[in-house]
Amino acid sequence: RDLVRSRGLGDVYKRQSQRFGLVIALDTSDEMLARSNNIVDEQQLSNVTLIHGDTTVALEQQLAADCITLNMVLHHTPNPAQIFEDLAQLLTDNGVLIVTELCHHNQSWARESCGDLWLGFEQGDLSNWASTAGFVEGESLYLAQRNGFQIQLHQYFNKSKH
Repeated sequence: RDLVRSRGLGDVYKRQSQRFGLVIALDTSDEMLARSNNIVDEQQLSNVTLIHGDTTVALEQQLAADCITLNMVLHHTPNPAQIFEDLAQLLTDNGVLIVTELCHHNQSWARESCGDLWLGFEQGDLSNWASTAGFVEGESLYLAQRNGFQIQLHQYFNKSKH
């Protein structure tokens, strides 16, 4: 089972549906869910379930996942630390959390144009929130983008589970 919380859709659903028996995708945006639904229908991904909501809804529904991926989500979230706390409860034994996020930047136009609440994050921010929630960091990767943004990719495991 994979719990996907994603702002950049691409081929995420198709790849995840091929790898996992069940993919559950969460989003708080009606527009993103409509786009996701179109992708799921077009690609006939019968093992992908879409849920309107956030990690609170996932906890209420007592969902559990072997792999949780957050793709460009935290900078749209009022309380990223709480998201890590919630994800620690949703991740199964031997599960992995993958976070793809913007590195800190000074492009304030992104707040109005893209709805960003945060202008990316320092690597230490994510590590601190993850550690506080009970995760231990695995591998990390940093990528420069042509548009000037930098992306960080982190792998986390629950401390109590490793």
